[in-house]
Amino acid sequence: MKKVVKHQKPVSEVINIEEPALAKSNLLPIAVVVVLVGLFLFLKLSKGGGADLNTMKTKTIPDLVKKVVNNPSTKIEVTSAKEVSGLVEFELTVAGQKYTSYVTNDGKLLFTSGIKVDDLNKAQKSAAGAKPATPANLEKADKANVTAFIVANCPYGLQMQRAFKKALSELPDLASSLMVRYIGSVDNGKITSMHGDKEAQENLKQICIREEQKEKYWPYVSCYMQEGKTEECLATAGVNVTDMTSCTTGAGRGLKYAQADFDLANKFSVSSSPTLIANNKQSVSEFDFGGRNANAIKEVVCAASKTKAGYCANALSKDDVAVSLSKTDDSAASNASGNAAPQTAGSNAAQCAPAK
Repeated sequence: MKKVVKHQKPVSEVINIEEPALAKSNLLPIAVVVVLVGLFLFLKLSKGGGADLNTMKTKTIPDLVKKVVNNPSTKIEVTSAKEVSGLVEFELTVAGQKYTSYVTNDGKLLFTSGIKVDDLNKAQKSAAGAKPATPANLEKADKANVTAFIVANCPYGLQMQRAFKKALSELPDLASSLMVRYIGSVDNGKITSMHGDKEAQENLKQICIREEQKEKYWPYVSCYMQEGKTEECLATAGVNVTDMTSCTTGAGRGLKYAQADFDLANKFSVSSSPTLIANNKQSVSEFDFGGRNANAIKEVVCAASKTKAGYCANALSKDDVAVSLSKTDDSAASNASGNAAPQTAGSNAAQCAPAK
């Protein structure tokens, strides 16, 4: 800034001593431009340039990540880097798992993940504005499907799985129309869930069984929802534990399947267990169709179908099924006999939705 002031003085002297008013008026805009250009250059130099993205991508970021991972044998690849909101956003692959992370321009602070507030606000507004579809306004499909989003140790998620199981036992034709998916996230290559790691690992087991040993899914879940005895139920259902373990420990299998579930849950702004989505479009409340029982599940499927199947005229069980872990399916019988198992610690979290 001092250089700019000194540069102005000679101009001022010429104007005051010799030049007529016309020259003075012509030189004044030039002086203003000089000041503005000087100010721009000063701010530009004092601020400094942006990050050298090529250096960040090929050296700075890989070096930082290697320090964090601290394992020379781990393969690390930075596939892209760009400036976003004052940081460098980069796509990173570590041991086959992809991440989106961030680093400051000077390379001194590394953020393994970030939340884009604009996207979060959009999702929240979408969730706040969305209302469950009713039988009257539910969009129809040629082949209806109903998906329940749950977590494995939520008492009410277990109740929804039990309602699905009972509907399938009474009407096997529903099998192609019903799907159970899970809520959670994958953070730094690790699956997480709303009630902790034990639930997250159980979610992952059930996802792997569903995807790779489909015929074992309901036998396993039917056993698990009684007392939550994972190892015993794996044996009872005849699950190939070696294959399942290979799935749960493989990023390209178990975590990939789980991420697909979580992406869909995020798409529909699902945050509560259980949540029903009809035809991959609309959330529905089972209570608008009769509750958490076999007949209500059938009614949702039939309401979501353009052409009603013959079984839509048949009534299934209308008694709500048991909540939480329970040795019996019937809610009344479970409560009367004391067969309901204790709830998992933390399972009454707000996102674990009770009956309305």
